[in-house]
Parts: sequence; C-alpha cells; structure tokens
Amino acid sequence: MLILAYVLIFFLFLIIFLTLLFFINPLFSFIPFVPVRRKVLNKIISALELNDQSILYDLGCGDGRILFAVAKTNPSISCVGIEIGPFPFLLAKIKNIFWGSKKVRILYGNFFKLDTSPATHIFLYLFPEALDELLPKFEKELKTGSRVVSCDFEFSKKKPSKIIEIESLGWQKNKRLYVYDF
Repeated sequence: MLILAYVLIFFLFLIIFLTLLFFINPLFSFIPFVPVRRKVLNKIISALELNDQSILYDLGCGDGRILFAVAKTNPSISCVGIEIGPFPFLLAKIKNIFWGSKKVRILYGNFFKLDTSPATHIFLYLFPEALDELLPKFEKELKTGSRVVSCDFEFSKKKPSKIIEIESLGWQKNKRLYVYDF
C-alpha cells in the first residue's frame, strides 16, 4: 500500500512538472495534439509503403497510435515517436508499457533538433508552418528514397509525388494524405 502511495505521488509531481513545461514551451503555439481518426490508420500505413527494413519516425506522435498500428501490422519495423507535449507523451509512454512493442520507442523532445537521418519513412500531422520549417532539414538529412507522408497539410515549397483522398464527411479531419519521396 505504501509503494502505491509513492507511485501516485511520483506521478502527481511528474504531471505538475510536465504541465509547467507545457505552458513554457513555444512549440505549442503551432503544434497542438490532434489525433488522426482510427479509420484512417490503414490508409496511412498503406501510403507509407513500409517494408521489413523500414525505420518509421512519427514527428509529433501524440498518443502513438500510428506507431502502435504499424508495430501491430508489421512487428519487424522499428518505430520512433517524438512528442513534446507532456500529456500526449505520457499517454504514449503508458500505452507502450502496457500494449506496445519492443520495436516502438517514444521520446520526449523537440523534433526540430532531432537527427532524422536514420528514418526511411516519416509520418507528419503538422501545420504548414512546421512543415516548411522541417523541409530544409529533411532535404539535408534524409537519404535518397526516404518517404514522408503528411496528413491534411502539404509543404508549400515541395510538390507531393502522390495525393491520396480519404473518404470523410465535410466536417471531419484527415481528408487527404500527401506523399513525398526524397
């Protein structure tokens, strides 16, 4: 019983600490946590065109649902999620502990400062401002043949190699996927 109390106190302090980070962090001004619809997961996985040697990065992974769906369909794929929002990060970490895979890693941090060169595939669900800030980084770091899939938003200075329309009602998010080959 005493151990449970210590664990609860630890998590309470952790949540308070991460909440303070949330209000201090400037990235939250244009990268909110907006999860993709579960019905769209298979379309995203298909658009990524993953293989057994793929290394998938999800920048701004939120609760990790893309990573976990990929790990479930193909357990040989290495998945790395980067999240800077404290609550989505904690949710993804907890989900990974209880229902995740050893091939899924959830990291807390700023993906603008992360080296993306190991990635063969990247999934993004970010506003255009963030995409445009990432483009020079991708052009510099990604290997030839790397694939980037962006949900709903496109780079303003790079033409997608493919646009995939997703069935949705007019008010629903996740209407299209933009596929880029680097």
